[in-house]
Amino acid sequence: MDLLQFLYDRAIPLTLFTTLGLFSLMFAFALYKSKPRLSKGLVTIGMSLSFLLLLISAASFVFTVFLGYNS
Repeated sequence: MDLLQFLYDRAIPLTLFTTLGLFSLMFAFALYKSKPRLSKGLVTIGMSLSFLLLLISAASFVFTVFLGYNS
């Protein structure tokens, strides 16, 4: 099967994982921009959680595309 057919068959999970990844990037950017107003610990925890969510989202995206469920 062709890659576009795989993407079409798995559109809903891939959209979810892409949305989570974009949310994570926007949250990290917002934390970075407001870094002077927030405490260092809060920024560190927020960035760590944001990048962890981004990593989970990317891994889930790759898993769904290449090893995902059979339709």
